[in-house]
Amino acid sequence: MMAEGVRGGGEPALVAKVIAAAATDAKPTLRYAASAMARRAGMLHRFAPAQVFDKQIRELDELAG
Repeated sequence: MMAEGVRGGGEPALVAKVIAAAATDAKPTLRYAASAMARRAGMLHRFAPAQVFDKQIRELDELAG
């Protein structure tokens, strides 16, 4: 599962760009998302109850629930 996650992960150049933006941001935020999936997970985490969020992550990662 980890190998698949690495293969399907964000492009290194995109991640580097997000890191550079975070390092030079005049008003840095706590988190920076480097992919659409990360942004969706952040939104879900912000608005969904913990139980719902945890269930979605388990399903996404194909873990027993």
